[in-house]
Amino acid sequence: MQVKQNIPEYYGLSEEEVRMTLESYVEEHYKAGEYFLQEGKIAGKIGFVKKGIFRSFFYNDNTDDITTQFYVPGSLIISIESLNNQVPSKENIVAVVDSELSTVSYERQKQLYELIPAWNRICKDLGDEMNKDMLNRATQLQTMSATERYQDFCTQNPEIIKNVALKHIASYLGIDIATLSRIRRKI
Repeated sequence: MQVKQNIPEYYGLSEEEVRMTLESYVEEHYKAGEYFLQEGKIAGKIGFVKKGIFRSFFYNDNTDDITTQFYVPGSLIISIESLNNQVPSKENIVAVVDSELSTVSYERQKQLYELIPAWNRICKDLGDEMNKDMLNRATQLQTMSATERYQDFCTQNPEIIKNVALKHIASYLGIDIATLSRIRRKI
């Protein structure tokens, strides 16, 4: 999901509200392999990717690493269930390459809800956008062939293709690595 770059204008935020929002964010740098969130920990912040790539994943019962999402510049990183309910996360979110984020803490986000009337609408709209993206992905998994999913993914995500291990891309697309290798040889 890409975050709107023109949020202040779109939501009619005042200069003071923009200042409060910007001052709430902290710049963070992550090395490749460094975790934004680990399974079992409670999410304490959300992040907007400025540079780099992050990947979310969980381990299934067979201890297979299942990729659920990639985050690129402009994306919102959040573990919704963990953050909103303050419960341990079921997923891991890790930097694939050296990356930069702007983050806001859970506590500060709650304060922004009270201080900025439009903040609730902004977060609701971001959540709606995330839900739309998840529905589109679920639809693709059900209606597109493995080859179509891979070709669409390549078109939409050239930076991920260049920087992420094929086993993680295969997992995200819902296919095994051998199938992905055959698809890549054919196209």
